[in-house]
Amino acid sequence: MTAGGVVLALALAPLSGVHPAAARAAATGAPGKPVRGLDISAYQHMGVPVDWRLIARQGIRFAAIKLAEGTYYMNPYYRSDAKDAKAAGLAVLPYVFANPDTAYGDWTAEFAVHVMRASGQLASLPLVADLENDPYRPGDDCYGLGVQAMVSWISGFATEAHALTRQWPVIYTTRAWWRECTGLTSRFRRDPLWLAAYDGAAATVPSPWRDWTFWQYSDDGMLPGLDQPDLDYYQPTGDLPALDALAKAHARKPPKKAKNPKNPKKPKPKKTKHHRKTSAHPKHKHKPRRKHQPRRKHQPRRHKHHKP
Repeated sequence: MTAGGVVLALALAPLSGVHPAAARAAATGAPGKPVRGLDISAYQHMGVPVDWRLIARQGIRFAAIKLAEGTYYMNPYYRSDAKDAKAAGLAVLPYVFANPDTAYGDWTAEFAVHVMRASGQLASLPLVADLENDPYRPGDDCYGLGVQAMVSWISGFATEAHALTRQWPVIYTTRAWWRECTGLTSRFRRDPLWLAAYDGAAATVPSPWRDWTFWQYSDDGMLPGLDQPDLDYYQPTGDLPALDALAKAHARKPPKKAKNPKNPKKPKPKKTKHHRKTSAHPKHKHKPRRKHQPRRKHQPRRHKHHKP
């Protein structure tokens, strides 16, 4: 209950603020203030419509959007979400749920890049490899692979992704999964870390990284314009110029003031109660997640952290 309460408090906190753990991490060496972001999949389209402009007005600056899973599933919402998020001024990172037991790492990366190019929504930011517990075989977190085989899989994915995009992919994982399935390998220093930790403070960063680049601090957030998003921080480090530049641009932008189009010098008159419009985004209660469905071809199953 304590951890859940912390996550809820974070989710309800003003989006203009920065969580103390993120601020402390940035103060230890990052040149900029942590930037707010989120990550979504097709799951978020089961509730309220996604309103990217409303999301951007709340201080969200980037979005990781599920692109594919393995070599068998393409997110049907990636094209529209990426297009609308970009139009609202957000930076977009396409992410891939790895599922290493279904295909080699290089095949998975090649499939993801093919899907992204076919969508017509290319990203200026790197691919993200989502590496977490196997949702299809309970009790087997590492997809039936030993440590050496898993390290080889990640290497194949990273090498192919870099060859096709000229950027090293981001690795999303938890410290527990990385320790269990890679043995805290010393490889992949070039790949930015996206650390998932929900206990209210950034968890210990696993080897070989010295710090996190992205931190997913909630997997069940609340945000007007979006149903149950995962909430994240990015701390500018100079490794991702496209996102660093976006963060700086928003930091410099002054708040807009309402103007009277007929006379800019006079303040804009207030509307009477008869002319006020009702909110286009009423509050919605959280809906409980549906029970697991049998896995179907081209439609992966959901579990607590993995959303198709």
